Amino acid sequence: MKEGRFIFIRTSGSRYKYLLPLQPGEKYKISIDENNGLLAYGPNEAGIELYQSVWNEGLRPMAMDWGAFFENDTFSRDEMIEKVKQEELTGFKKLLDNKKITRSFYKLIAGDRDCFYASISAELYLQDMLKIYRSPKTDNSILAEENTMKQLQNIFDRYKPDDKNLMKSPSWTKYALSMYTKFYKQYFAKHINRDNIESLINADSHFSFWFEQIRQSFSDEALESALALLIYRAGPENNDVVEASVPAFEYFKEKYPASHYLQYFQYYMNRAILFYSGNKLDSSIYFIEAGDRINSFSELIFQLRGKKLYVDIWRITCGPCRGEFQYKDSLEIILEQHDIIPLYISLDNNNQDKKWKALVYAYNLRGIHFRANQAFIDDLNKLYLDGKNPGGNEKKSFSIPWYMLIDKNGHIVEKQAKRPSEIIATKRLLN
Repeated sequence: MKEGRFIFIRTSGSRYKYLLPLQPGEKYKISIDENNGLLAYGPNEAGIELYQSVWNEGLRPMAMDWGAFFENDTFSRDEMIEKVKQEELTGFKKLLDNKKITRSFYKLIAGDRDCFYASISAELYLQDMLKIYRSPKTDNSILAEENTMKQLQNIFDRYKPDDKNLMKSPSWTKYALSMYTKFYKQYFAKHINRDNIESLINADSHFSFWFEQIRQSFSDEALESALALLIYRAGPENNDVVEASVPAFEYFKEKYPASHYLQYFQYYMNRAILFYSGNKLDSSIYFIEAGDRINSFSELIFQLRGKKLYVDIWRITCGPCRGEFQYKDSLEIILEQHDIIPLYISLDNNNQDKKWKALVYAYNLRGIHFRANQAFIDDLNKLYLDGKNPGGNEKKSFSIPWYMLIDKNGHIVEKQAKRPSEIIATKRLLN
């Protein structure tokens, strides 16, 4: 790293996630105890430990019931939020005074806390604004709207969304792209009214619109970061490859040709461009045409008889499904050694056909691809329940990702086969 940053660590197969404030050029020893608590040894370790407790408490960020803090009218809402923030920072100031942490470490924490609580404050005022816009227009509501706008403007003037110290905070994405760009700028620009407020809130799919809003809201390093986040989230790491993200990606490459962010989405976007431009891609990716006429798993396997198959049942909105794709290259080597062909069965709707195929090409999923209709999905559920007692404690429907092994005769060898990550770990296909 070139400067202090926050790093997320998640252990494999665990729901626990850890956030570490780290400094460049330093070495740390990290361990996780039997209670899933994170221990860090190295520079600023006392500050890292304190931040773990602060961040774990802050996992309530926007879900936290701040109303409980405002029952006592000794403090205003803004005063109470500032009080909570300063109480947190007091612990870090003591560590700084006792030379347990460096000044650069403290500055990183202070910027993070500023961004975190500015985001909370902004969201609360934006909730106030939504209540105003969802109510009949009166003289009082007009006055309330003006006052709320002043409060929001004060927040964004005091904690500027393009402040480099705030940009290092994990809360910056929500603060800058959601609170500031999506909501505040729209209220301020009068792009909304009581008739279209709901459509604005649910306008996440309007990629081109938000691309322009970001370009108008930021410049320089903040613009680079914001656009990279927008493209990254609209690409394979989110739910699908949005066709509208292609021109945004081209704009980003031209404006920031040496951006280090490119490494996170350039490969996927380049393949998406090939797909959307109609260019021929990898011939080893084969789509079963007229798949909507195949209504059962046995029908599909019958058409592929004579082939040993590793079946991967997935959906473009399934994060764990896409997470397993990172092992596909190593998996392909093992499958080839056993003369097995990957068969990917998508559970996506027919109106997602183009996005589904674009994602297949983006991940370069070589093999056979089939999109299931509802009858096929119902048949899969029967296959899952076959031999099970639906009245017992077992699940009454299957979950994804779901993997199977099929022999040349179309027989199911493994109904619950290993995941790609498990196969790579053990180098074995069978349980």
